[in-house]
Amino acid sequence: MEIGKTQKLRIIKIVEFGVYLSDDSGEKVLLPKKLVPKFAKLDDFIDVFVYNDSKDRLIATTKQPLITLGEVSILTCVDTNKVGAFLNIGLERDLLLPFSEQNYKVKIGDRVKVIMYLDKSNRLCASMKLNKFDKKFIIDKKTIKGKDYIFNAENVYKIIKTKYQGHLIYTDKNIDKEQLQNVFHMSKNSFKKAIGKLLKEDKIKITEMGIYSY
Repeated sequence: MEIGKTQKLRIIKIVEFGVYLSDDSGEKVLLPKKLVPKFAKLDDFIDVFVYNDSKDRLIATTKQPLITLGEVSILTCVDTNKVGAFLNIGLERDLLLPFSEQNYKVKIGDRVKVIMYLDKSNRLCASMKLNKFDKKFIIDKKTIKGKDYIFNAENVYKIIKTKYQGHLIYTDKNIDKEQLQNVFHMSKNSFKKAIGKLLKEDKIKITEMGIYSY
């Protein structure tokens, strides 16, 4: 079983709190009940991402993370403590960026370019020091900008929907840089691209009164 990667695993046991999945080696991992597909049954194969839960036990999820093992992506810092910074990867648990793997002190709201790797304790972590990794380990994808573009759009939509109750009084033309940095943590160009994507998906509308989410 490969931690930090999306893989196809077979249902070997159904329990009250979820299902246990296994690979060819016989190693098993739990997929929590809330994530189990509605009509799943024994011996079905499910595509899941395997990572560490809050107690460092292996857990599976059907959610697609913003980064996988060996992949480089741009992530947002959502918390810090005495061991490092924590980056949002779109899952229940954030990814640790240790102080020793930072090129500068990362603060909440910072967006940083990192790689996901396994530390000596076999736990998933992030590093800003890309040059220290073997090029063969790094997944060669030209998707960093694309993933960042998608993430920005999702983030903008969520903030408008929740923080502003579906109505932002500014548009991509009159919002100022300070507002963008304090609320959305992105440049004006990135904000415009995010708004353009949301418009194409019919998730928002723009009027003289601002931006409205559907």
